[in-house]
Amino acid sequence: MLRFARRRMRDADLAEDAVQDAMASAVAALGSFQGDSALRTWLIGILGHKIQDIFRREGRYVRIHGEPGELDAGGMALGGGEHDGADPFALVARRRLGQALHGEIDALPPGLREVFRLQVLEGTPTAEVCRRLRISESNCWVRLHRARKRLASRMSLHFA
Repeated sequence: MLRFARRRMRDADLAEDAVQDAMASAVAALGSFQGDSALRTWLIGILGHKIQDIFRREGRYVRIHGEPGELDAGGMALGGGEHDGADPFALVARRRLGQALHGEIDALPPGLREVFRLQVLEGTPTAEVCRRLRISESNCWVRLHRARKRLASRMSLHFA
């Protein structure tokens, strides 16, 4: 389980936390395990959800819209956030960066774009994403990793 968590998180401490949380949840829910799948599969499923919880808690997901202080599609602050009255050059740069990010998300191949949109932008749980897209959890993780990697690579051009 630790190897699984480390591959997905790339942070040994957070991976250990996720495994501990998953084991604690598994022990608490052991009575609900019906044996429809292998115990290992059940534990990895719990671990996957704990990893998502940690990603959300650590703020690693990009949020594009919704709460004050976040940026809209044009890169402008929403909800009268902290950016009101800021440097006009910074506002233009922020707007361009937001537009570039949206453009790069739109340019992702459809399979990667849908997984990224559902998981990262909408916060849909992995199980629901897999059900909607008719893919396995492993494939969902691979697609999400590829989307993030591609976005990071493409967005690095905007920070040079």
